[in-house]
Amino acid sequence: MASSIVLYQRAYDADYRKGDWQYAEELYKEIIERFPYSDEKEYAQVHLDRLAKLKSDPHNQELQAVRGSGNASGFAVFCFVLCLLLIVGACFLGYFMFQQQKWMSSQEFVIQGLLSERTGNPNIAVDKYKLAQVTYSKNILAHQMLAELYLKHGKMKQAEIEFNQWELKSPSDLSLEDFKKRFLNTPETKGNGNE
Repeated sequence: MASSIVLYQRAYDADYRKGDWQYAEELYKEIIERFPYSDEKEYAQVHLDRLAKLKSDPHNQELQAVRGSGNASGFAVFCFVLCLLLIVGACFLGYFMFQQQKWMSSQEFVIQGLLSERTGNPNIAVDKYKLAQVTYSKNILAHQMLAELYLKHGKMKQAEIEFNQWELKSPSDLSLEDFKKRFLNTPETKGNGNE
């Protein structure tokens, strides 16, 4: 058998959260009958009076506002959570787009470096490859192209540094082994005992 507090909680929940006025009214009446000397009896009477007024005037805005507060708060929480999810989603999308833009800019610098190499401007090519690395640090192609350019022009120390960066960032790249063989078979590295 439920206590007056448990019955009152059920009635209040049915009244304010579920909108089941009939069931709430029955529970309020049961509290008044079974627990005539409890505090809950007084609260139940207040709610019964309110429900009686609401029945006689269902369009009463004061009583409607009281009734709708439970649903409005749930909707407000839903809206808050939805807004929060949208903000987090927008942040992730913004970050992704920012990374994509950096990658595209970096690739553009690599292409400019290749064009500079083709037109016989190796110093400009070096600058473009370095810009590609600074713009997007994960651009493996920039390290590869710079290592190849240094090897081609006999700058073995710089070629080795770029090769190490390339290998560090992409250890499974199949081009590494080919580059390493060519690097070790150049006269400059053979003379230094790097075999």
